[in-house]
Amino acid sequence: MASPAGISGHDGARDQLLSHLRGLDPWQLEDFKLALQCPELLPEGARRIPWADLRAAGPADLLCLLEERFPGRRTWEAALRVFEDLRLSSLCEQMRAELHEMSQVCRLQDPNQEEPETVEETAHRRRYRERLRTRILALWDCTPWPEDHIYLRHVTQREHAELQGLLRPRGAGAPPLTMLLEGAAGVGKTTLATKLVLHWAEGVLFRGRFSYVFYISGHRLAKLGDISFAGLLALDWPDSQVPVEEFRAHPERLLFVIDGAEEVTLGSKGSASRPGADWYQELPAASILFRLLKKELVPEATLLVTAGPPGGRALRGLLLRPCRVGIPGFTEGDRREYLRRFLGDPDVAEEAWRRMRGSETLVRLCAAPLACWAVCAGLKRQLAGSPASALALGAPTPTSLYARLFCSLLAGAEPGLRTGSSAGQWRAFCSLAAEGLWLAAFTFAGDALERWRLEAPFIDGLLRLQILRRVSDCEHCVTFAHRSFQEFFGALFYVLWGARGSLGGVPRHQEMRRWLNHAFADANPYWRQMVRFFFGLLGTDLARQLEEAVGCRMSPGVADEVLDWAEELERCGAVSGRFDFLWLFQCLHETQDENLARRVLNHLPVADLDIQGCEHLRVSSFCLKHCPKLRKLRLSVSRRVLEKKWTSGLGTPDGNLSELDLSNSKLSTASMMRLCLKLGNPRCRLQKLAWKSMAPVEGLRKLGLLLRGDRHLTHLDLSSNSLDAAVSRGVFRMLGHSACGLKYLWLESCGLSTEVCHQLFTELGRNSSLSFLSLADNDLSHVELARLREPPGTATCALKELSLEKGNLSAAACEDLASLLTSTPRLTRLCLGLNPLGDEGVQLLCGSLTRPECVLQRLELWCCRLSTPSCRHLSDALLRSRSLTHLNLRRNSLGDGGVKLLSSALGRADCALQSLNLSHCSLTVAGCRELAHALKCNGHLKILDVGNNDVQDEGLKELCRVLKSPSCVLQTLGLEKCSLTAACCQPLSSVLRSSKSLENLNLLGNDLGPDGVSRLWMPLRKSTCKLRKLGLEKDLCSVVSAELEKLHEKGCFLRVKSQWDFNDPEERWWW
Repeated sequence: MASPAGISGHDGARDQLLSHLRGLDPWQLEDFKLALQCPELLPEGARRIPWADLRAAGPADLLCLLEERFPGRRTWEAALRVFEDLRLSSLCEQMRAELHEMSQVCRLQDPNQEEPETVEETAHRRRYRERLRTRILALWDCTPWPEDHIYLRHVTQREHAELQGLLRPRGAGAPPLTMLLEGAAGVGKTTLATKLVLHWAEGVLFRGRFSYVFYISGHRLAKLGDISFAGLLALDWPDSQVPVEEFRAHPERLLFVIDGAEEVTLGSKGSASRPGADWYQELPAASILFRLLKKELVPEATLLVTAGPPGGRALRGLLLRPCRVGIPGFTEGDRREYLRRFLGDPDVAEEAWRRMRGSETLVRLCAAPLACWAVCAGLKRQLAGSPASALALGAPTPTSLYARLFCSLLAGAEPGLRTGSSAGQWRAFCSLAAEGLWLAAFTFAGDALERWRLEAPFIDGLLRLQILRRVSDCEHCVTFAHRSFQEFFGALFYVLWGARGSLGGVPRHQEMRRWLNHAFADANPYWRQMVRFFFGLLGTDLARQLEEAVGCRMSPGVADEVLDWAEELERCGAVSGRFDFLWLFQCLHETQDENLARRVLNHLPVADLDIQGCEHLRVSSFCLKHCPKLRKLRLSVSRRVLEKKWTSGLGTPDGNLSELDLSNSKLSTASMMRLCLKLGNPRCRLQKLAWKSMAPVEGLRKLGLLLRGDRHLTHLDLSSNSLDAAVSRGVFRMLGHSACGLKYLWLESCGLSTEVCHQLFTELGRNSSLSFLSLADNDLSHVELARLREPPGTATCALKELSLEKGNLSAAACEDLASLLTSTPRLTRLCLGLNPLGDEGVQLLCGSLTRPECVLQRLELWCCRLSTPSCRHLSDALLRSRSLTHLNLRRNSLGDGGVKLLSSALGRADCALQSLNLSHCSLTVAGCRELAHALKCNGHLKILDVGNNDVQDEGLKELCRVLKSPSCVLQTLGLEKCSLTAACCQPLSSVLRSSKSLENLNLLGNDLGPDGVSRLWMPLRKSTCKLRKLGLEKDLCSVVSAELEKLHEKGCFLRVKSQWDFNDPEERWWW
């Protein structure tokens, strides 16, 4: 037996914390981010996360930022501290319990710790242990391994301690342990589980802790019919007298080892109508397993469950707070030692290892012992032909090694496996492999083999070659010797000649498109290895070798089908969002066919690549040069690289690349210089460049010098870089060049000093192109903002949009800001959010807003510590300003009094305001009444957001009375988290029936219930209803999904969203 190299303690803490972050609503998520900006909430000595990185981060990105700043357990501690500050008490309680669990569980036990005292053993328990030992040894004896397989280790003292540590005793009062062993196929999960059972049966481990250990095989269970739980335990009992009452008397001394639970189709086999603890009730075997896993049958027992992908993901949701442990398989040292001993010659082995290291995929594949054998065997056969030329090549591809191995095995096999008469058998065999992958079936019973008319001699031949194996605890069942073997032959099915799909009803090319979409457009990891083999088999040399080996013709049109798929993706716009560009590049590199890569990538407009190693760099270099239509590239290099090929496409005369994002890249100094030279090349037509959080930051000095006079570059984002005076001088000088065409500049979270800001303002005085500038998240409290004013007697300043968000600006800065509003004639947008301006500061600003020289159209004052007095000044400004159309006041404690003051201006027919955000402003029913009165006379307001206020049903009824009016022009109404119930749905329904303007309605975070939504839905069925987007909670979206489908069939454009997005691109603005 092969032994796993070790146990990787991993308890799923990351997934659990991510789940907590995803459970936050948008308001809570924003609160979480804002709290992370408070130094007192951060761990001691921790660096603050730049607001530029934090602001737009979703839950997954947010977790990555937390892990980067607060590694290890500190990630959880930092998150818990923030949740406590947000007063999410139930979540905090749950997290504290999970943290305690992490400290108690999944930590390897001290090997010197003594086990509990052994209970005196009965005769029937001795007989059971002997019976179990015999069964486990029989399982091992029935598992064949290739003759030249290398056995690296046997049971060591360290492994003994690891096995013991898996199930260390729990503290007093701790819940019974559920352990989930996870890992890739073939890494040794079953080996580890059966060793644990064997050591108990031999009296080496756990005799003092567990009176009985039961080994339950998923293979075996899947073939059973109805059975009782007692009957299941009796299958391995030496006689018919199963001591059930003894088991039930001490359930805490029972251990159930459930191996391969994913082999059983569980579904939701638990039934509330049947008592879960009845050990004698006969049920389907899957139901018994379901109840055992859910701790319904023996709640006090300990469970150890093994699962590989994709079953592990489903089991995580089924098991009650499982402690997850990763089984990594062979370590890197093991893989290197395996290759050395397999090849024999140390020098050849060392050079072969160097080649293999160039392919992270190959190295990762070798974590599984049998896959390691397959790779080494393929490499040995490749070297046998011509060692010198083979070693001179680059890293071999997995497909080439597997193809070489199988062709070699078949060359020495009996004629029945390699003559023309066996071609039909090979097609059926490959179809069986593909069907199994579709159905997540990896064990095949005799009836499945008969259905595909696979003959016994053919199967026996594959068993002798150890492509297949017998399943030791499932009579007449076979499985592929390793999951990757099934994936290889499944991929081969799709390149063989023939039109029929593996599932019967769908043609082969349509099946192919479905899993290509799963692998790339949906980024589903399940299909990754098969897809890689598929692309590798498109290479003509490999196809020719396999044609000869299996006697089957390869389809000459598969490459064209792949091209059709790629073109269809481009036409329907699927090459965006979650599309896995890097995996596509890796698969195209697997073909080793530059012509095919060129044809597939010919129309690729965008690419998003995270380079995390040499293999990623190599495949990106291979593919990027074949992307002539590439316009937008986001490239993050997480390790320092010396390779220069990947920059070659930037300076070509016919290059179409217009957008490049290199954020979070870590480059060597040499690579940085080469890239800067490319960007500075006159033939480079790049328009948009983002380079956030880059290293080394000193390279920006060179970049600024090279981009001076660049007429093409219009957008530059250098946020989250530490720009000192020396570095910023090189960047800012480009602004003063007469030929500079830069229009948009982001310098957020750059730690800009007062001196650097003044230097920037000086250069802007000489610039006539820059219309947008963001200095968000820099300390601007001592900066003379008045220096941004247009110099007297000139008309060069083109600045239209300015963001000073989170600039530590107080009322003292507002005098300069007020002056800026009247002396910068083109400034139409100003963001001052997250600054402690206070009522005094707003008073100074409003003085300028009323001046005719001020042309400001959009003003962001969110979270600026404003209260009711500010609304008096803003109300006056709204009446006297003819330009201000958008005002954002969210997250200010304005109260009903403040809303009343604002409504006095809104109620005037000459008020020009079109968009007003009053979310999270302490508004109640009384405030809604004031807004309703104002809307009666207002003919301009189109967007109103009153979300996260205590509006209640009564407040909404006040608004509904005016929304029904034909004179009301409101198009978007935000009511998220407004304490609404089903009672508000009738008046809302009336509005939807009669309104001629309302197009977007956000009702997320409200307890409307299915009945309320049903009432709301009635007017939506009518063609006269103008609503185009409706925000509802996820569970309510499913209530209306069938009705929505019917509306879409009739040509209705209504969208129902469980996450609100912006209707108007203007509303998301650049801050």
